[in-house]
Amino acid sequence: MNLIPRLRRLWPDTLFARMALLIAVLFLLGQLAIYAFLRIYEFQPHTQRLAHQWSQLLTLAAAQPTADNPALRRNLARLGLQLSTDAGAPLAGHAPHSGPLPHVLRAMRTLLGPSVQMTVDPAHHLLWLRWTGAHTVTLALPAKQGTPIPVPYVQLIALIAVALLGGLLVVRQVNRPLKSLVDAVSGFGDNHQTRPLRIQGPRDIRELAARFNHLLDDLEELLRERELVLIGVSHDLRTPLTRTRLAVEFLPAAAVDSRAEIIAKIQEMDAIIEQFLNYAREGQEEPTVLTDLTALVHTTVEHFREGPAGLPVTLDVPHTLSAPVQPLALSRALRNLLENAARHGAAPIEVRLHSTNDHIALSVRDHGNGIPPQRLRDLPKPFAQSTSGGAGLGLAIVERIARRLHGRLTLANAADGGLQATLELPIKKDR
Repeated sequence: MNLIPRLRRLWPDTLFARMALLIAVLFLLGQLAIYAFLRIYEFQPHTQRLAHQWSQLLTLAAAQPTADNPALRRNLARLGLQLSTDAGAPLAGHAPHSGPLPHVLRAMRTLLGPSVQMTVDPAHHLLWLRWTGAHTVTLALPAKQGTPIPVPYVQLIALIAVALLGGLLVVRQVNRPLKSLVDAVSGFGDNHQTRPLRIQGPRDIRELAARFNHLLDDLEELLRERELVLIGVSHDLRTPLTRTRLAVEFLPAAAVDSRAEIIAKIQEMDAIIEQFLNYAREGQEEPTVLTDLTALVHTTVEHFREGPAGLPVTLDVPHTLSAPVQPLALSRALRNLLENAARHGAAPIEVRLHSTNDHIALSVRDHGNGIPPQRLRDLPKPFAQSTSGGAGLGLAIVERIARRLHGRLTLANAADGGLQATLELPIKKDR
């Protein structure tokens, strides 16, 4: 039951590793299959060849006793063979029970008859053959003559290594353009700006790169048009709002209550338009510079306290903390978090800043009623309005800043009440 999850954990997670592993396994299985077939087709001829050679030796040796021909004994000794015509001499060793020798023995008995005997003598590294023909002959051979052909391990390993190297090169040819495509998509998702892919490689890869570049052009054009429309509409709305406010200022004193209410509505509409402009203008022009984060947080919080919606704010920040960030973007994100806490939460508002080796975390918490858990995920989306009004772009701007800076925005309800928004940003290391 637990074997499949364990195997899934061992399965590589990248396309390159998976293809390389599959090619390696296929090549290995292919080589093993080839070796097995070669062994099968080589085994039978090898046993038949040994059976014929040894049968010929026994036949020739039995044709004339060695006692009558001393030269034959000497010639056989020079070849490492011992020939005896003593029928009563015992055979040393044991009968063969593995390898090709049992098959050789059966083949020899087919050729010479059932009187053929064979024993293996490991102590003296000899192979004994006995046959009763015209007379009984006993022949001792070096044991290495009966051993099978050794496996060419070095050649096999070299062949597998060459095959794997070729497989890796093939995988790299496929994986390299795909990795370029993934990097381009990631870059476009982070900051809506990426370089076009190079049109190279096989035809299908070139077509994919060309279509992706065309898609990038269409998306960038669509984004530019969206921003132009959003900025244009927001800018054009501000002119009649300004005129309306000036006209309201000259209303008679009898309409002072109505005038205050109208001015408040105009200010609210102006704040909403400001959010639209900030969301549309949130670009990538600001450089990353080493910034005193402690001073940045203090300055932003002081400006918020002086505003009309200012609420008590408690700070928990280091005495001094500097990091390479985009200061205007970070200040805008903190201001939006404070305004969101003031609009939808309750006092006091807590601001906390801390850092690790590679991240900074800026959190803003209020003490209101919090947010229903099912709405936490959708809250940073554009135009996710709450019951308190507003355009619903404050957290969307923070989320956009976080994504552009390769960080993240997390929202969570505090255990003792209120909503806590945390902006985590990576610290870029100088290389």
